[in-house]
Amino acid sequence: MPLTVLHKGKYEFGVAPSQRSLDALFGYGVALVDKPKGPSSHEVSSFVRKMLGIKKAGHSGTLDPEVSGVLPVLLQNSCKLAPLLMGSVKEYVCVMDCAKEFSREELDAALENFRGKIFQTPPLASAVAKRLRVRTVYKLEILEVRGRSVLFHSRVQGGTYIRKLVEDAGRVLGAGTTMADLRRTLAAGIAEKDCVTLQELSDRLWLAREQGNEKPIRECVRPIEEVVKVKRVVVGDGMLVPLSSGSNLACGGVDALDGKIGAGDVVGIFTGKGELHSIARASLGTNEIAEKKNEREMAFDVMRVVQSVK
Repeated sequence: MPLTVLHKGKYEFGVAPSQRSLDALFGYGVALVDKPKGPSSHEVSSFVRKMLGIKKAGHSGTLDPEVSGVLPVLLQNSCKLAPLLMGSVKEYVCVMDCAKEFSREELDAALENFRGKIFQTPPLASAVAKRLRVRTVYKLEILEVRGRSVLFHSRVQGGTYIRKLVEDAGRVLGAGTTMADLRRTLAAGIAEKDCVTLQELSDRLWLAREQGNEKPIRECVRPIEEVVKVKRVVVGDGMLVPLSSGSNLACGGVDALDGKIGAGDVVGIFTGKGELHSIARASLGTNEIAEKKNEREMAFDVMRVVQSVK
């Protein structure tokens, strides 16, 4: 999305995300992990934290221990951005076992009830409140039917429980159904082809530390700026210290911004070199800010500082 330029500021602070040192990357990065079956998402995050020798790591979107696939692990300061990734679109491939055999037509007719907006109550085993809520299923496609087993692909809103969807499909079919296997293939815009196993992560880290070859580890530990998708606001170096100290951003402090920001939108405030400094909520839209570019009226309410500058 092209930016609307209001001013040309001074941009000497920091470095471009792609030019960060490895230690800095581990402070503001995301490890693209292919979670195996067995450990919990929390345990996988802990493995990554110990492996990289950092103080904090957290996952974005829980996968049950018996579920495998894409698990973005946020490193150190990037953990502050977990709420922005939780609601991202997810994709899964699932094997559903039915109590008896059904034709493909019968199965597709049953799954048609779960395309679009659906009502869903989280399973008892989940850690969230057991309240009825609405989620959107963007795609639900049967890939193969073999006896009583059904392989299907789904693209869903974050927070959708595939296990619950499978159980509810069984009620529509009039026969019990269980989730035999589940793999997440996309989360936060990250595809499974871009992820590595824990062993591969360890091997790539060894190459970086012992052989000086950083390219493999940089391919699977990416700057947070590449993962978090937000509308952009650019500020000059002079605004970074006040913003780090809790000040909000006035119209006159904006150098450039996304052309389609509306009041109430959550945006990222970036340095001139492309580093994500903070997350804010817009009080005004792009056109209003552009008209008042030399005024002190508040444009953005800073909610979370990612990189502090003192």
